[in-house]
Amino acid sequence: MGLGRRIFLKLSSMALAGIAIDPMQAVVTHGNLYLNRQLGIMFEKPNAWGFIKVKNFERLRNEQILGNGFEEIKDEVWEELGSPIIVITKYYDNKPEHIGVFSPTITLNITPKNGVEEYGVESFEELMELSIIGTSRLLKDFEVVKQYKPYTISGCVFYESDATYTFEHIEMTHPVKVELKALRAEHNGFYYDFNMHQSTKEGQSAAREFEQFMDSIRLI
Repeated sequence: MGLGRRIFLKLSSMALAGIAIDPMQAVVTHGNLYLNRQLGIMFEKPNAWGFIKVKNFERLRNEQILGNGFEEIKDEVWEELGSPIIVITKYYDNKPEHIGVFSPTITLNITPKNGVEEYGVESFEELMELSIIGTSRLLKDFEVVKQYKPYTISGCVFYESDATYTFEHIEMTHPVKVELKALRAEHNGFYYDFNMHQSTKEGQSAAREFEQFMDSIRLI
């Protein structure tokens, strides 16, 4: 469903008031705002966090240590999974003091619905189940700890869940326990997959930022 086009355009025009924008530009970032007209999505990143280039994220991801034998075929794994279209992280500026420090991060992956139907996936619920199984094999000590009742954002049904896993990276001196909040929806022929990572044990909690981020999401 989503917001009506007129309401969505009204909201986006209010948010972007005062800046010059090419009307043909599909993706706009301004301050904390992210607007993607092609996908029909708008949200605000946490204050003082930053967008990072997908290329830089891919480099960091390649340095992550995978579990259950997937480390040996890492390149194949990442190629199959593809890259997120958006990466937002707390420590985005590459300061020396942030090297080896876990950074709370939000990513958004978009998958065309017809891109998974060819594999025999017949419903969004089935895709989510397969995603959980795949993630549990890929990430060390992965465990789903809570699944919420579905709710709506802009008239679209969203599925939220909490999980934990162990994160290892070549720049880190020790494994890190991470909490993962996933938010998924089907909209406009795409599957939206938001993933929010934090580590309370490392003093890198972002629960308030994640809540504000989710409250800002709008779809058309």
